[in-house]
This record gives sequence, C-alpha cells and structure tokens, in this order.
Amino acid sequence: MNIKNAENTILEFSDVTAWANDGQKLLVSKVRARSLIEDLYTKVKDILIFEQEQNHHVVPFAMTVTPKEIHFYKWHDQKLNELLKFSTPEILSIYDSEFEEKRIFESYLEILVESWLRDLAWNWKTDNPPKYQELQEVGFIEKLVDATQEDIET
Repeated sequence: MNIKNAENTILEFSDVTAWANDGQKLLVSKVRARSLIEDLYTKVKDILIFEQEQNHHVVPFAMTVTPKEIHFYKWHDQKLNELLKFSTPEILSIYDSEFEEKRIFESYLEILVESWLRDLAWNWKTDNPPKYQELQEVGFIEKLVDATQEDIET
C-alpha cells in the first residue's frame, strides 16, 4: 500500500508486518499477486529507511512475495541483503492446497503470508511450519510473536 504525503511524495507501507516480542516491527513486506514489472526490493528498502528516519526504529527484516517466490532480507547499516529465497507455492500450499491451481488475488496472498508467519510464531497449523529451520538460523524465529496486514486509511 502507498499514499501521498503533503509534499505529494508517494510513501510506501508494509503489506504484511511481523512483530517482535518487544512490541516493535520485526519485518516489513511488499506482496504482489499480479504480473507487473515492479521493483519490490526498492519499495521495501524505502519502507525500512522511512521507519528508521521517521520512527527511529530499525526494522531488521524485510520480505517480498510474489506467487512464485519469497525473498527474505536482512536490513543492516543501510544495506538490504538477501538472506533466503523460497518457492511461494511450496510454502503457501500448506495453507491452501489449491494454491497453484487457482488465480490468487493480492489480498488473499497477503492472508496466506500472514497465516504462514503466524504459524511460524504459534504453530497453529503445523508442528513444523515451512522454512522454520532456515528462518531460525538467521535469527528471525526467536523474536517473532505475531503478524498482521497493514490497514492504512487514505
């Protein structure tokens, strides 16, 4: 989601946000279900810079999601480094067995991503959520407590 500020500059907001056990944002994301040429990497980087400059908080992780791939990044010293890349159908088919057979709209893709992140936090769906081990190795899992879709009024 994005909105324009008073200077007519477009501000990007996270589509799905994960929260840490200290109540701070742990991860911001951009989720796209459509096939547009769009630089999601730059959009999440803009969100991270905004959080750091305006909210004085360093959000340590970022993620971009398309129907084909999930890219997981670490934000450190003003640099966004890719840590992991996953197959979206491999992960999200656990939460919708028909994921690869049907058209997925953006809002539904966000819901599935949120479901996966909540499963990582609470194990509500599976005892071993997809990519749990990999995300634990990069320090994400031990800080994760919740995930929500951003609902920004424009």
